[in-house]
Parts: sequence; structure tokens; C-alpha cells
Amino acid sequence: MIAYLSGLTIDKDEKTLTVLVSGIGYRVFSTSDLIAGTPLDQKIQLFIHTAVKEDDISLYGFKTKAELAFYQKLLTVSGIGPRMGMEILTCPLDLTKTAILSEDISTLTKIKGLGKKTAERLCLELKNKIELPMGETTQKSDSPIHEDAVLALESLGYERYHILKSMAELPAELQDTESIVKYFLKSAA
Repeated sequence: MIAYLSGLTIDKDEKTLTVLVSGIGYRVFSTSDLIAGTPLDQKIQLFIHTAVKEDDISLYGFKTKAELAFYQKLLTVSGIGPRMGMEILTCPLDLTKTAILSEDISTLTKIKGLGKKTAERLCLELKNKIELPMGETTQKSDSPIHEDAVLALESLGYERYHILKSMAELPAELQDTESIVKYFLKSAA
């Protein structure tokens, strides 16, 4: 089983990186954030989850051990497979953990392919198995104002992942939808 790769990124697409290690190119599924932030012909180090099925062996790569550990916890939930786990990780890790701990089903079901029953099962099975970083609370992660801003930005063509990542870094003084949208547009430019 492969647990770690260190090599040169020689190719990438929407969902995978190809990492050259000692003359062998490994195709590694990864998060969109990691793929977007990884330039070609640069050295990369990845913590790997190896998924073995009857007809397939797939590698899933993560920048940190914490991401890998959370991903492996996701896979323990019935109905969440390797690809669905990667889809869940397209949202910021702290936002997802907060949604699970606060049982915020509406936030979780906004993840592509994650239905209400699976989101409920995710909360039930992982609520006591994950922790937030120090200083975080388990309040609902999205207020109605933030949801309006997310919907407005999605209608402008921005991807949900980038919007939610920006919302996680939102200054506390921004409370109304218009201010949040303006802030996002300025930071995206």
C-alpha cells in the first residue's frame, strides 16, 4: 500500500495530478484547491490513501496528515466512497467540520452529490469523532445573509468552493449581503 509520494508534478487535470517518482508516473486524485495551487514541473509531497477494488487501484493525495485523517474518517460512513469523500473536501476543512459538529444539514447538502440522508448519517457517525481547531465554535456556519451572498456569487459564475473558502476568511464587520458580495469581488480580482 502506498502511503506517501514525493516527486515532480508532470501533468494535471480537473481531478488528478500525475506525480513522477523514480521514473514512474502516479495518477493521484486530489482536491481542486491542491490541484489549482500546484504548478507543473515542481516538486510535491503528498500523503496518500490507497483505495483497492476488484478492478481498480486508485491513489488519493493530500497536502497534510490532518486532511488525510479526516478523509479516512469520512470513508467510515456508509454511503461515502473515495470520490464522494474528495467531493466533501472541496469545501474548506474547518467549514465542513463545523457543519458536521453543529449538524448543519443544509450546508452539507450543498456539496455536490451529498443527499440529506447521507448528510444526516455523516453527522450522526462523525460528530463524536472529529474536533475543531482551538477557538472555533459549533455555531451554524452559514447565516441566511451569507447564503444569499453565496447564491448571488454562484449566479455570477463563481464556483461554490471558492466562494465558501472566501466566506471562511470573511471579516466579522461584514454582515449584509451586498458588503459580502463586494468584498468577494474585490478579493477575487
